[in-house]
Amino acid sequence: MSSVLQPTFAAGELSPSTSARTDIARYYTGLKLCRNFMVMPYGGVRNRPGTKFVCEVADSAKMNRLIPFQFNDEQTYILQFGDLNMRVIKDGGQVIAGGVPYQLAMPYTQFDLPQLNFTQSADLMTFAHPTYKPRELGRLAHDNWTTSEISLAPRIAAPASATATPTAGTGVQQSWRYQITAVLDDGNSLDESLPVTSNAVTVFADTASATIVWPAVPGATYYIVYKDNAGAGIYGFIGRATALTFTDRNITAVKTDTPPNGADPFVGAGNYPGAVGYYQQRLVFAGSNLSPQTVWMSKTGLFKNFGFSIPNKDDDAITFTIASKEVNRMRHLLGLRKLLGLTSGGEWTFSGGDSGLTAKTIQAAQEGYNGSAIVPPVVVGNSAVYVQARGNRVSSFGYSLDADGFASDDLTIFSAHLFRGFELTDVAYQKIPDSIVWYVRHDGKLLGLTYLPEQQLVGWHWHDTDGFVESIACIPEGQEDALYMVVRRTVGGVQKRYVERMASREVLSIKNAFFVDCGLTYDGDNHDGAKNMMLSGGTTWQYPEVVTLTAQGHTPFTVGSVGVNYSLSRRVVDENEDSFLESVRVEVVGYTSPTVVTVKLLIVCPESLRNFNGSAWARQAQTISGLAHLEGKTVSILADGSVHPQRVVTNGTVVLQEYAGVAHVGLPYNSDMETLDLELKNANETVLDKKIAVTSLTVVVEESRGIFAGKDKRSLYEQKTSRDTYEQPLDPLTGQTEIIISNDWQGKGRVFIRQSDPLPLTVLAVIPEVTIGGR
Repeated sequence: MSSVLQPTFAAGELSPSTSARTDIARYYTGLKLCRNFMVMPYGGVRNRPGTKFVCEVADSAKMNRLIPFQFNDEQTYILQFGDLNMRVIKDGGQVIAGGVPYQLAMPYTQFDLPQLNFTQSADLMTFAHPTYKPRELGRLAHDNWTTSEISLAPRIAAPASATATPTAGTGVQQSWRYQITAVLDDGNSLDESLPVTSNAVTVFADTASATIVWPAVPGATYYIVYKDNAGAGIYGFIGRATALTFTDRNITAVKTDTPPNGADPFVGAGNYPGAVGYYQQRLVFAGSNLSPQTVWMSKTGLFKNFGFSIPNKDDDAITFTIASKEVNRMRHLLGLRKLLGLTSGGEWTFSGGDSGLTAKTIQAAQEGYNGSAIVPPVVVGNSAVYVQARGNRVSSFGYSLDADGFASDDLTIFSAHLFRGFELTDVAYQKIPDSIVWYVRHDGKLLGLTYLPEQQLVGWHWHDTDGFVESIACIPEGQEDALYMVVRRTVGGVQKRYVERMASREVLSIKNAFFVDCGLTYDGDNHDGAKNMMLSGGTTWQYPEVVTLTAQGHTPFTVGSVGVNYSLSRRVVDENEDSFLESVRVEVVGYTSPTVVTVKLLIVCPESLRNFNGSAWARQAQTISGLAHLEGKTVSILADGSVHPQRVVTNGTVVLQEYAGVAHVGLPYNSDMETLDLELKNANETVLDKKIAVTSLTVVVEESRGIFAGKDKRSLYEQKTSRDTYEQPLDPLTGQTEIIISNDWQGKGRVFIRQSDPLPLTVLAVIPEVTIGGR
């Protein structure tokens, strides 16, 4: 008899095809099943939190897509794109304007949304789609957004005219002509207008001089003058002026510095790009229907200027087409050490000289041949994580010291069963707290990849719900990244599409643990430290004595308060310096004033709460309403940190057995994990072909309650915890806990653990005590 420790599950769920690969380290850190559990970066697993209901989409009959919009860590939004419209979500709720959800008309139909490519710079988001001219979306306020097709004209107009007058003279005659441009210098970048051409003038050899005048251009910082003195149509720089006139006294034109030309490569159907990104202060487009392998880069610092000069300047716009054996559309552009171009047939890098990309130094190199799907890549560390062309493999692509260049690595090879026969349709990267790349699978399941490339940690897990996940997006909110999703659910026989937000897993108290899906919370807790309540006037302080409840710093009571229940609590420290919570519940039986009522004690009032003026109180409720979005559904409930029997939502409400100050109500789900067949690491012989009896089981947990374990899901045993009082919820357990099991646990030494209650469960290790027999 021996105890076998599995101290980590960092490899996540492994494919059945790896069940005999005891020669690799992943076998000893992997799981047979990891459903609704998340792999943590330091090796344990914890059940995923539930999702909070945000809103129903504008039209539940049509698909939606979520897109993140982040100005900084505090000003973040989820853009909810529907059919021909966009709504805005901030901090877990819809942005409201005029009493209704704020909505902006957009040109994209529900069928266009999967191909919508986007990039962002500050308050401006740029969209690319091969069926539409590139479009911009700007934020002016939470409830004020603007959108328009992108204009590639310079930000400043050219002078309306230019008139040249020669200086009188004699001798050989020569014909000169001028072009004038206006320049806008806003302190961040320079933008030069298209040129206006003057009349031709005849100058004489002895004077060789002419004067040019032009009208003012609003907003111009200065003007640039170019000259063609050879009649060849090539203009060169001769000077600049802040006034509206310039005198040319036979200045030699610099023909390597020519005026810009106007260029809008995205005119007409078939010429609209499908990919967009930023790189080295340039806005980059690529992949139109007519030119699928062409890349267009704006001028440096001038994101809406695709003009160029002849000959080229280093900051001119750049246009080039990659050369490959097959014509593969450029699907994504991403800036890492180099500009990455992900096509439907391979991975490319674009680089230039030491001074950056220019039309003369641009170099394109194909680094891989996997190809990319339409699902956008995400950056994790120094690598791009992307979905391969057929949509059922995920690879990382980044610089490798071993390869001395860019290399691709298949991240799904050991968990291929999660992808075989499926297609990934959307992605979001949740950097904090656990570095998880989330994917939507086409069957509505949610796949998670806990990925830390610097630690070589790759752990897959999958998640399901009573519904079908269609789209996801992630933005920073507070100290974490929040994952939002569009979930299609059937409620009362009717299809509904809801926007939901995955709750935080970092709970401060057990009663705030949120482990129900599509749920809502009744929160009667006081969150204002200046609003206090005090019980006084008691004699025995036992049920059902009537005492006085006084409010300080607020006026919460009315005549209608009679019948309302309140709870008051206080954390105390005993003689052993152990901290614990004491509480009392009361029912209002008489109204005196807005600050004073008489109440009946429902339980014995602890001494610590007698005549104590404190802010830890809650208005309790028994009927929880506002649940119409779950009409007819069976829901799980966590009431004041204790598991409540399930209820069916009727007329948008559920009735609790007892009053509660905080209640989370939503759809139940099971979180399951199962270890692989037991094998003794570093042993001289295998035990895979042996009979194994598990005689006891120890589980190492952190901040957990509601632990069920057994040899399979049909043979589960509950971890029992004794309690001193039924007024307070059980404290979460951290440490080792032994689960009493039957003596007929025969099999391959696998351990199955389930959490079916709306409670947290974090498993750090499992330690089965086993007896190994013969074959």
